[in-house]
Amino acid sequence: MGLWRWFSVSSDLDFYVNSQYTLFGIPGCGSGIPILGVPVEDTVSFRPGTRFAPGVIRSWSQYFEFTPTEDLGIDVLSKACDLGDLIPLQGAVNANVERIRSVVKEIIGRWGRVVSIGGEHTLSLGIAKAVNDSQGSYGIYVHVDAHMDSRKEWPVGQSLSHATFVRHIVNSVDPQLLLFLGPRVYDKEEISFVRDLDNSMLLLTRDVKLMGSYELRRIIGDSLSSYPGPIHLSIDVDVLDPSIMPGVGNPEGFGLNYGELLRIIRAVLDYGGSRVKAVDLVEYSPPNDPGLMSLPTMVRLILDVLNYL
Repeated sequence: MGLWRWFSVSSDLDFYVNSQYTLFGIPGCGSGIPILGVPVEDTVSFRPGTRFAPGVIRSWSQYFEFTPTEDLGIDVLSKACDLGDLIPLQGAVNANVERIRSVVKEIIGRWGRVVSIGGEHTLSLGIAKAVNDSQGSYGIYVHVDAHMDSRKEWPVGQSLSHATFVRHIVNSVDPQLLLFLGPRVYDKEEISFVRDLDNSMLLLTRDVKLMGSYELRRIIGDSLSSYPGPIHLSIDVDVLDPSIMPGVGNPEGFGLNYGELLRIIRAVLDYGGSRVKAVDLVEYSPPNDPGLMSLPTMVRLILDVLNYL
């Protein structure tokens, strides 16, 4: 059973989280920004493997330099602590969403925010519910992804999956604003759904690529400043081009480069500040990553998020 906490259990966080290994060798959580692995993979529709991401990232993280892209004079790892991995019920998507909700609500209540490493993107529904529960309301959902994940059903007949969960966020927590940044593939039904929302903004991949840094920061900053509530940033790494991030379950061509993604992340975290309660980094799939080519980018992404939080 490793170090699963079967004794002196006092909360869902104690019971449902395995804290045997730590990312980058950083200490378990006493203070700092908590990092939670969420190895759920219940509805993957193409190439499976995302449940292995937290473990692979942890086991290899010790071999990388811990330097973020931009040196802000901060010891990045001193800002973070590692909670370990949530223990899922394999294949039980609804139960796992509620388990994530319960655990993340407790984490945000103790530490004020959380960085989650997935796992499939459906986990963001549980985190959205946790943000709403812990803050008393839900503010802004920022969806950075090659896909809109806003279908009514996918596969046909399945209402909750990695391709539909954004609709569930809309229906469950009633966001003040939804920002879709970087999508480049969609069907008519879901783009109609997104465009018909009164409280959404959509910047496709080509829009992001055509914008200068100042214009992109201004649009994101103005959007975040228009609403006062908590902010939830959810990043599916397939928003990156497959030449940079081949290790994903649903790769799509003509994606963002890393610098373009980093401009989005920095703008959201700069303007969001303490209002950012959750950051999700999801859909890395080690079994689909030739020679673990995507792993250095995943490690860098984690370091950069910690650097700007």
